[in-house]
Amino acid sequence: MIMKRSALFHLHQRAGAKLVEQQGWELPSCFVPPEQEAAQVSKGVGLADLSHLLKFDLKKQPQQKCWRLGMDHYFMIGESLDPPSGAIDVSSVYTSFRLVGPRSRDVLNKLTSLNVSDATLPNLSCAQASVAHAHAMLLREDIGSIPAFYLLVNRDYGESIWESIFHAGDEFHLIPFGLQTLQQLHN
Repeated sequence: MIMKRSALFHLHQRAGAKLVEQQGWELPSCFVPPEQEAAQVSKGVGLADLSHLLKFDLKKQPQQKCWRLGMDHYFMIGESLDPPSGAIDVSSVYTSFRLVGPRSRDVLNKLTSLNVSDATLPNLSCAQASVAHAHAMLLREDIGSIPAFYLLVNRDYGESIWESIFHAGDEFHLIPFGLQTLQQLHN
């Protein structure tokens, strides 16, 4: 079986990620022990590559959970989605990041002019904006009480946006984290 690789595969390898198969994709399970990653993300901020997630663009509101991008424009993202009729699969178009932690808004404030405050961009809301000079979709979905954002950018910009996010997050001690850590955060 041929595994798919995200636009960040080589960056993950150089960073020493332990790679695993997730739905036919080769992605980081962790960079350091998952317990250590989870503790750091819960207190500060971390960034994960979730390019394996399914993504669908729709013109009609589906019955399942979705984000409204505009008038008659909806977006779905998730691990196992049953796409409604008329949905366009845009999974291979976007690199998907998950920025998680109490300092996630601080990192975003350095990358975009979009107001990402709780009042303007509350949990389960979305926006489109320039992030590090590239068009991005920001979908907010907190993990319990921890602020968390999906950032979706064109696959061609994945590596440069990843590096820009890390540069912006350096002062907040941003770390990369993997799928195993994400699962721990959800538990």
